[in-house]
Amino acid sequence: MISKINLGWFYLIGVLYASLCVVGFAFDLYVVAALPLVPIFFWVLFHHTDKVILFIALATPLSIPFKDIGGGIGLSLPTEPLIVMLFAGILFKIISGKAFDRRILLNPIVIVALLNMVWLYATTITSTQPLVSFKYSLSYTWYVVVFLLLLSHYFKSKRAMKSFIWLFSIATTALTLYTLKNHAAESFTRLYAYTAMRPFLPDHGMYAAAISFALPPMLVFGFFGRKLKMNWFATLVALSFALIITLGIIFSFTRASWLSVAIAFVVFALLLAKVQFKTMMTVAVSFLALFLLFQNVIFSELARNKQDSDDDIAAHLQSFSNISTDPSNLERLNRWSCVYRMFQDKPVTGFGPGTYTYEYGPYQLPHEMTIISTNSGDLGNVHSEYLRPFAESGLIGGLLWIALVLATMQQGFKVYYETRDHEIKGLVLCCLLGLVTYFIHGFLNNYSEFDKIAVPMWGFISVIVASRVYLSKQEASDHKLNP
Repeated sequence: MISKINLGWFYLIGVLYASLCVVGFAFDLYVVAALPLVPIFFWVLFHHTDKVILFIALATPLSIPFKDIGGGIGLSLPTEPLIVMLFAGILFKIISGKAFDRRILLNPIVIVALLNMVWLYATTITSTQPLVSFKYSLSYTWYVVVFLLLLSHYFKSKRAMKSFIWLFSIATTALTLYTLKNHAAESFTRLYAYTAMRPFLPDHGMYAAAISFALPPMLVFGFFGRKLKMNWFATLVALSFALIITLGIIFSFTRASWLSVAIAFVVFALLLAKVQFKTMMTVAVSFLALFLLFQNVIFSELARNKQDSDDDIAAHLQSFSNISTDPSNLERLNRWSCVYRMFQDKPVTGFGPGTYTYEYGPYQLPHEMTIISTNSGDLGNVHSEYLRPFAESGLIGGLLWIALVLATMQQGFKVYYETRDHEIKGLVLCCLLGLVTYFIHGFLNNYSEFDKIAVPMWGFISVIVASRVYLSKQEASDHKLNP
């Protein structure tokens, strides 16, 4: 009897589907043929969430951004729709009574990220452009919920961490090869470096920042693969990927990424020397104090540098400190000056999350503007991850971003020094150094609202959170049981 009922339903659904296809084809609506895939997709989404996350890790470097799909909404395909659906699924589970692990929620990094989220919504209410701010805050929310809270839970196993890093790095290497191929066709000229990565990324700055994430993991996998329980083939592949990505960074002609990778190596040396995070911060603050004390002398010396951006890599590197004639550097100073004046006008709540691009135009001074400035303020952003929140979310917003960076670094250092598990140590090292490349790059550019940067950034942060919450605690427990 049961089999007859099931067979009846099967025939009924089959007839309905065939009829729907006939009607759809008659009106040139061929998409109806894919309707059976919809329930399958949602079944995979909710019952195999880990597979969807790994697919996003693989797809992110090769996702294609569309500025306007309608209603002024931009979207990266296929990643952002998947992220939004994962976010909606998580909200549904929370409403149904499920909750995140309390240990994750009490981690210092997560606490700061959630406080920042609350403050973003608070400043959205007072925003000069509430709709823009709401979109920005919502985007921040789904990245935090999916790639910090959910991934931290998923990263209970070291295998899951490795899979995420490998898949992201494989796709990043493919992106780099694609860009190098295009660039080679134009003899690796500097001007073509700005567009060689299209359609996957809009410019060379974001491209260099994105691929820089994968360089430290591939170097660590390549040189310390045995400690990470990898075979010789995996280590050889990792070193090959590292070489390709290094070439990509060099020929991106992005000085911020060159600097960020160099400082990542410095941080690696500090970790090998077992320098404590407090000591490193003391030195950093001391250098900052000296810079502020002698800033007039320093700027006077920098003003002597007249080397502009150039096809020659050595000359291009020298142009990094040219604040006299280099348009790119001068425009950054112009944008940063606007942040200062905007902050003076709205020091508490700022102009609203995501609004800098639309609001900074009137704050430019004629003598600070450059040949690439625009009175309408429609070409680019503030060019600093650290200054942007001061203009958009006020003093608290700026301090919360700095606190997030410091909390991530402090927790990363702590896990690296305390763990006795070489795999955990290696994985944390991968992600910590990968994050350093962006945290340094962020002084000169800001891309954290884009999936190309947000996915690896929050994904790598979640590795540190999970290592701190789960793996290092488990290791301590095992040590007590087996002294």
